[in-house]
Amino acid sequence: MTVTILTGPPGAGKTTVAALLGAASERPTVTLTTDTFYRSITVGFVPPYLTGSQHQNEVVAEVIVAAASAYARGGYDVVLDGVVGPWFLPPFRAAAAREGWDLAYVVLRPGLDATLARATGRADAELRDPAAVRSMHAAFADLADLEGHARDTSAEEPAETAAAVRAALAGGAFRLPAAATLRADDTRVDPPLRADEVTTLRAYLDYHRDTLRRKTAGLTAEQLRTPLPPSTMTLGGLLKHLAYVESNWFVEVYDGAPALPPFDTADWAADRDWEWHSAADDAPEDLQTLFDSAVEAADRSIDAALADTEPRSGLDGTSARESRRPGEGAFSLRWILVHMIEEYARHNGHADLLREAVDGSTGE
Repeated sequence: MTVTILTGPPGAGKTTVAALLGAASERPTVTLTTDTFYRSITVGFVPPYLTGSQHQNEVVAEVIVAAASAYARGGYDVVLDGVVGPWFLPPFRAAAAREGWDLAYVVLRPGLDATLARATGRADAELRDPAAVRSMHAAFADLADLEGHARDTSAEEPAETAAAVRAALAGGAFRLPAAATLRADDTRVDPPLRADEVTTLRAYLDYHRDTLRRKTAGLTAEQLRTPLPPSTMTLGGLLKHLAYVESNWFVEVYDGAPALPPFDTADWAADRDWEWHSAADDAPEDLQTLFDSAVEAADRSIDAALADTEPRSGLDGTSARESRRPGEGAFSLRWILVHMIEEYARHNGHADLLREAVDGSTGE
């Protein structure tokens, strides 16, 4: 089954084109409009483009996904029209992976002048305020990785748009990528059941590093910067944060050396969560390379510490920098390794939830 989301700003022709697509289908097809679900809220409705509507909008998105899934399970294709921005795609993607249906995403995006003329000139439209229309048009102006899903309908009549979209869908266009599969036979190595302390600690650290790699593999930039509200945490942010944590504890604290790039030049005073926020601007391959480089630098630090033959070397060796809390002194390498395992274990739990929300993939 195929679920096609037909979206765009007000006045783009979504509802008319959706009806034409549904009517011309050769398969059992249902057409849904998001307006129907919003109008069902009789008390407490907040216009979905206003501040304070986020919770309502998330609930409505869940209901729409559930309805589309039920129709698809019953053997129907679904054409859904409404203002469904990229920020609402994670639950649809998760459902597509879980339910096994294809997901198509089509953005009808006339120019601003055409959008304003159409939206403000409709006598029966609920949204005609020019400022609101401009705001919603701007929300679709930069689709990043999804730019190829947009069609300029400024000079098209609805029937012409419907015919073009129908032909493109038949040719496989506008499909969202299939969910990446988290396979059980990944490259992680289980920690040994009986080993010395150093081997056990390092094996668990490596296992958790590879778990994070696995949870962030195969995703687009848009998927890596997709949060799971109400949290603002993202998988890309996790990659960059843990690259920073590796650099901070092993390179800065234990070795007493300067931070690795780009953390050495970040404006931490302006943004204490710089690594989380700046990850949204990084390409997937750059985030992965940064993470791998930080891990390699950390391993060099650990190797050098374990090779030291001076008194209190090895796991008992202490860091060049002391705790910022008065009177605590330096950290042992043992403490840092255990802390890093704890840090990864906690964040890999976050990664489990984020990955499932992004594309439905689950696994250890």
